[in-house]
Amino acid sequence: MANITTDAYGSTISRGSHGKTDVSSHKAATISDDAKFSRIKSQTSGSTWYTASLAGSSGFIVQEAAAGEMFITPVDGDAVDASAFTLKTLYEIGVKQVSGSGGIVHVVY
Repeated sequence: MANITTDAYGSTISRGSHGKTDVSSHKAATISDDAKFSRIKSQTSGSTWYTASLAGSSGFIVQEAAAGEMFITPVDGDAVDASAFTLKTLYEIGVKQVSGSGGIVHVVY
């Protein structure tokens, strides 16, 4: 005779009369947060356009910046030298592009 149980994750565990055990329908645990931001994209060099799959940024943090080396372009407006921003401060300004080298910029979503 089969013994069937279901655990908190939705897994069905069946135990048959011949000692066999079958586990099926396993669901991954749901991970969620209530944080204001949930994703970070870091950039140290090159040019990245924050459009398409990277669109929808909520802000950025400049960790390091050498004057005249790295630029941040907001969704609407002109590019600004990353060294003009206070380091390690969150700026809630949407980003269209980060370009250059000589710094570290974290774009948050």
